[in-house]
Order: sequence, then structure tokens, then C-alpha cells
Amino acid sequence: MFSDLPFEINVEHSVYGIEKMSDDQISRMDAVIREQLIAVSKKERQWYALDWQHSAFLFDPRNTEDQKSFWKEDSRYFGGGYYAYFPSFYPDGDYYFFIDEDFEYGYLGHPWRQEVWIFGDELIKRFDIIYKELGWEKLR
Repeated sequence: MFSDLPFEINVEHSVYGIEKMSDDQISRMDAVIREQLIAVSKKERQWYALDWQHSAFLFDPRNTEDQKSFWKEDSRYFGGGYYAYFPSFYPDGDYYFFIDEDFEYGYLGHPWRQEVWIFGDELIKRFDIIYKELGWEKLR
């Protein structure tokens, strides 16, 4: 475990180690986490999805069409555009952040530490129930 903190979160939060997840758990992870975001979301609540130094999205966790990667044509880029990559909930190379529009709830993924950080009381309670199903270890 590392001693330095990668994020500064000034509210109650939980940290989970994800390095022991099986391939099956990783493949189910997006659907399971999306369910948790939906459960804590108010009817019209949107979420931000941020991939460190890459594309950012505003999405509704209920609408999987919002949660897809796509080609964006833009003449300012070499090749005429760029690929906008919607991040998964499994941090596989970059920091991934999912934060609701009111900044009440958040899910932050750290790829090198193989950790996820959860904040927001109701979201923390939901993950306290399901983290073992995902193969996670509660660190904090």
C-alpha cells in the first residue's frame, strides 16, 4: 500500500483495492456499478465521466447510449477528428472519475494503485454491501 494520497477528498469516503478481481468480476463491473449510480441518482441527475487528459462526457447512467465511445469529426485534428473514449469503471491505464452533477456522489479510479474511491453517504452504503461481490478489498 502507498502512503501518499492520490486524491484529496474533504468528505467522508471509502477506498477499495481492486487488484484481486477475477476476469468475470471485471466483465460484470460496469453493469454493477451503473446500477449503484442509478440507485442514488435523482430522476434527472446527470453524471460527469472524465478520463484523465482525454474526453469528458455528461451522461445519464440509465441511458447506455450516452455511455459509448465514438469518432468525432473535427478538421482541427490530424486525420480529420479524434476518437472520444467513454471510460469503463475499471481503471485500466488512466485515472477515471465519475461525479454526479451536484458533486454529491463520486467514483474515482486509480490505475497504478488499483484502487477505487467512493464518496457520498448513500453511495458508500451501497458499496459496503456489494464490494465483496466485485472481488474488492476494503482499505479505508
